[in-house]
Amino acid sequence: MLTLFTGAMVGASLFIMATGALMTFFKSALNLDQAQLGLILSAQLIGSVAMTSVAGLLTDRFGDKAVVLWSGMLMGVALIAAALIQNFTWLLAWLVVYGVGYAAVTPAGCHAIIFFFKKSARGLAMGVRQCGVPIAGVIGSLVLPAVAMRFEYRGALAAAGVLTLIACGIASSLYREPTELQGERVSIGTMLLEMLEIARESRLILLTLTSMILAAGQFALIGYLALTFSHGAGFSVSLSVAFFTISQAAAIAGRLAWGWISDRVFGGSRTLPLAVVCLVAALLALAMAGAGPHTAVWTAALVAAALGFAAEGWIGVSVIGFAEIGGEEHSGSALGVGLTWTLLAAMLTPAIFGAVVQAYGFSVAWRWLALLQALGIVPALLASPVVAGILRRKGAT
Repeated sequence: MLTLFTGAMVGASLFIMATGALMTFFKSALNLDQAQLGLILSAQLIGSVAMTSVAGLLTDRFGDKAVVLWSGMLMGVALIAAALIQNFTWLLAWLVVYGVGYAAVTPAGCHAIIFFFKKSARGLAMGVRQCGVPIAGVIGSLVLPAVAMRFEYRGALAAAGVLTLIACGIASSLYREPTELQGERVSIGTMLLEMLEIARESRLILLTLTSMILAAGQFALIGYLALTFSHGAGFSVSLSVAFFTISQAAAIAGRLAWGWISDRVFGGSRTLPLAVVCLVAALLALAMAGAGPHTAVWTAALVAAALGFAAEGWIGVSVIGFAEIGGEEHSGSALGVGLTWTLLAAMLTPAIFGAVVQAYGFSVAWRWLALLQALGIVPALLASPVVAGILRRKGAT
């Protein structure tokens, strides 16, 4: 089960995770400025923001197996369609459709992890599954730019679409879904009311706030790490893409490590490790702000690796936190609520970050991001049962 859903995650995430490595090809083929380049990544998340809550409901209603197949078909077809015509508006429109399918990638499969794994192992299990995203980043940043060098960005789009269809099709066809996970046969209206009830849960609200802030850091990395090193620090395009690949390889280790840390070091807490991630990500964003022509290659590689480990390694902990709040029956709904807002932050970040870069430069943009990451510590601590208990005791006295 875990292997199949991780494979589906790899296929579905190939293009979105390689977007940063393909920015140079989009820029030259379509004559785009920095703000327009940010829209390419943001467009992929518009559909996800609009449909993540719906995807969570559909996963609760129809089960993981069906949703993985439907979403994979939608994503694959959208990417292939985007490759048919070289036009910026056409590209953005189909990337929105791709994002609609991508909305279901995380909810589909979470039921199974809640069902098959006990609480003490769920963080690591979700970390393994979420490794599919940075694995896709490594594969995508190696394969898709090579395809684009020969067939332009349209060839990379088509290749990613075909691979998405194959990965999601294999996962859906081979997964033997337990009867208990084949969907809750109740009306969508009833499930919507239950989702609204879950949305008022204070733990979910606080976890969502921290996740939104961390998502901003993650998608600033995805969209602008390579561009910062190439345009801001003066490294070659190939070396800058290599730094991005290093960050994705480190993110694989990060997703495993933060899941294990959440399970074993913090005793199953999903919020305290996120507070640590916020602090580390803030410090590394400041390091990125200092990148320039004087930056050594080894320093850039080290910062890229550390940023990938922290700024992309956290998501599995957040996802399992959302799912545990919803429980086995309503994990998809809880994920739909939390991830909708998280993806909204992810969607807005590339365009805003690009606009700040356009106006003030890369250094200022990364400094502002560092401040934002530091702010994420507050809701993460407030969401922790340990901290909440301390505050309640102090209030009582």
